[in-house]
Amino acid sequence: MHVSLALVIGLLVAVGAFLVYVAIVGVSFIGLSASDEAALAATLFAGAAILILIFAAGFKSQFQRVKTGKEALIGAIGVATTNLDPKGEIRVISEIWRATAKDAPITLGQTVQVIALDGNVLIVKATEQKA
Repeated sequence: MHVSLALVIGLLVAVGAFLVYVAIVGVSFIGLSASDEAALAATLFAGAAILILIFAAGFKSQFQRVKTGKEALIGAIGVATTNLDPKGEIRVISEIWRATAKDAPITLGQTVQVIALDGNVLIVKATEQKA
C-alpha cells in the first residue's frame, strides 16, 4: 500500500511541477491556457497533499499501542464493582471482569490497576489514579 500510494503522490507532484513549468514558460502543452494549466497543477498538488496526509496517518497507526486483547488489559485502570477479598468483580475498559486482588483487599468503588491476566481472571492492585 505504501509503495503504490508513494508512487501516486510522486506522479501527481511530477505532473503538477511540469504543468507549473509549462504555465510559466507560456507553452500550451495540453491545449489549455497557461492559467488553466496552473489551476490544474494546483489541483494536482492539493490531491498530492491529501494523499500525503492519508499516507502519514497510515504510517503513524502502525506504531500505536494495541487497543484490544491481553495487551490492552494489562496496565488498564478500572473500578471495583464488588469488594475483592481476594476475589470479586471490576469494571475496566467498559466491561465487567472477574478479578483477584494481588496484595490487600480492595473495597467497592476503589480504583484498581490490572497487573496480570490468569485465564479470564484479572489480577489487580489498588491504585490512586482515577478510572
